[in-house]
Amino acid sequence: KPDFPGAYYNRGNAQHNLGQHEEAIASFNEAIRLKPDFPGAYYNRGNAQHNLGQHEEAIASFNEAIRLKPDFPGAYYN
Repeated sequence: KPDFPGAYYNRGNAQHNLGQHEEAIASFNEAIRLKPDFPGAYYNRGNAQHNLGQHEEAIASFNEAIRLKPDFPGAYYN
């Protein structure tokens, strides 16, 4: 089911845990493309971007997670 955003999201989480941050970002981007209102994908993409030193991009990802889910404490924290 290539249009299932949860699969890309979970793959991105696994890639992130393996230190494959660029690959994780690509997976989160695909999850976001399929489900643009997926705050967790923005949040986790921000974490991967942060780990790559892409701090401005990470802030933008966290901001989008907050916009979609204003009561998302992790996005404020990170």
